Amino acid sequence: MTDDVSVKGTRVLRITLWVFWGLWAAACVVLAVGAVANHLASRTQTLPLVLSPGASAEITVYRFIDDRLRLRLRYPPNAADPALDPEVLMRIETPNEHADFRASLRSGPPATEVVRRVETVETAGFTAAYFGYGRGDALPRGRSWLRVTVLEVEPALAGRPATVELQPPLDLLKLTDLDYIWLWPFFFWKLVALLLLIPGIALVIFTIALRRKGPRAA
Repeated sequence: MTDDVSVKGTRVLRITLWVFWGLWAAACVVLAVGAVANHLASRTQTLPLVLSPGASAEITVYRFIDDRLRLRLRYPPNAADPALDPEVLMRIETPNEHADFRASLRSGPPATEVVRRVETVETAGFTAAYFGYGRGDALPRGRSWLRVTVLEVEPALAGRPATVELQPPLDLLKLTDLDYIWLWPFFFWKLVALLLLIPGIALVIFTIALRRKGPRAA
């Protein structure tokens, strides 16, 4: 009778242990998937580009939901006139967007690298600088592409190397679409991974102890 109770108790412990192992493994999978999705949704992609009429660059883009365009132009300052912002006109093309964009006034002090927001030639709303320009589905869900072509550039910048940055919809301090809010906690995935180590170690200890107890019970 005592042996039967012991066997049943051991069986219950094994089942409970495997349930906890399953929950722990599921939490690890969710954390891994969320961390990868967070990385894809929060990374800034760059397009090296020579500021010369006809020059173009293209990149592959991934989005979980339809997204607008948030672009910035970076290039070294002009030593002759660091406060100068020459006109730059570009054609931006995606599967759903074909429009002309221009570089706005720079942000930051003149001595640093020049950073200029790229905005539509047509008048946009005052929130466009934050939420993005162009159509709401300029970057469609899934895998797509973005092509930038220089149309016009003033002589002061002609032939200069530059970089066009495609800003992400998600950042630690910036969220441009509430559909991405579920990914925000995964900025802290390293901390959560460390916390998951504690129950993981405990499960390993209990599993080893239960296996050692098995032969004695037998």
